[in-house]
Order: sequence, then C-alpha cells, then structure tokens
Amino acid sequence: MKAERRHELRENDLAHALSVAREYLEQHSKQITVVAVVALALFAFVSFALRSRAAAHEDVWRRKNELKFDGVTQGRQAVDGLLAMVGETSDERFALDGLLDAGRQALRLAREAPIPPDRELNDRARRAFEELLRRFPGNSLAAGVAVSGLATVEENDFLLDRDPTHKERAREYLTRLSKDALFNGLPFQRLALDRLKTLDETFSVIHFQPPALPPAETVNTAAEPEAEPARQP
Repeated sequence: MKAERRHELRENDLAHALSVAREYLEQHSKQITVVAVVALALFAFVSFALRSRAAAHEDVWRRKNELKFDGVTQGRQAVDGLLAMVGETSDERFALDGLLDAGRQALRLAREAPIPPDRELNDRARRAFEELLRRFPGNSLAAGVAVSGLATVEENDFLLDRDPTHKERAREYLTRLSKDALFNGLPFQRLALDRLKTLDETFSVIHFQPPALPPAETVNTAAEPEAEPARQP
C-alpha cells in the first residue's frame, strides 16, 4: 500500500508540474516566441559570419599562392600586394607567413636590382620586418628573422647614403640577437656574433681610385747637332 501511495503522489506531482508549465506557456507565449526567434537569428548570424571569415581566409591564401616574385619589377608588385593582404586579413597565421615572405623577398630583390641595393625594395623590407616584430614579439623565429633582416636593411641603407648611423643601428640589432634569451639555442645568435666581428669591415667606405697612368717616356731633350752648312765651291 505504501508503494502505491508513493506512486500516486509522484503522478500527482507530475500532473501538477505539467499544469503549471502549460499555464506559464499560455501566459508568456509571445515573449517565448520572441526569444526563440532572436536566438535563431543570432545563431544564423554567427554561423554566416564564421563561414564568411573562413571563406575570406581561404581566398587570401589562394591569392598569396598566385603571387610571382620573378624579377625586380614583378617582384616589387608582388611584395606590395602581399603587404596589402596582410593589412586586410584577420588571419594571424597568414599575417605571420606573409610578413616573413614579404621581408625576405624584398631583401633578395633589392640586391638583384640593376643598381643594387634598390631603395624602394629595401624600404619595403624594413616595413615588413618592423611589422613582424610588432605583431609577433614573443615568437622567437619571427622575431629572429625580423631583427636579423633589419640589420641587413641598415647595411643596404649605408651603401646608399654612407650615413654612419646605420652602423650603430645594425650593431644594436645584432647585439640584441646575440644576447636576448628569446633566441637562446637558435642559429641567430651565432650568426649575429659572426656579423658583429666583421661589422667595421661591412660598414667601411671603399674609395675607388682611377688606375694610375703609365709613366711618361723620357723625352730626349738633348739638341741634335746642327748640320754643317754646305761649303761653297
């Protein structure tokens, strides 16, 4: 009997809960409908935004893969396009890869210009490496490439204007590479130490002297004896 009584009580409780729920739904049906519609709309918006962002990320990688860096003229346009894409995208992985490529390609092309180094390409390399360092300061690989690249940019600038301040800036970058714990165990430190040893030689001004003229031949200035006048018969 007690088991039957407990079963009846549970049934009564369930019936009461259903009755209360039905009354609540009848009284607040409009509000519940509005909340449900808003939730569905929010879900649809978030899903659309995520799909759009994924599509945008795929598109920017596709456009990057289509860039050509063959030759100075085409390469300069590709570097500009890559830097523009980095500025447009929210994909951090693309930004990292794009800035690394832009900086290294710009440095390479600057040395391949008809009259190297090319100032515009060198400036583009500086822009890429500075942005790389700003956005990924804790990434040892990215920061190492950026600091080493900036030292090379200073070397190129010295070749263009012979300003000795470039030497001190390069020294600061290379010293940072050799001493910063961020780069411990990476080859950047050894390469930086090697470059510091040859810094004076790298930033020396070379003057090209015109070839020496061959010594002039000694001119025989001795007067030749005058011919005796012919005797008259």
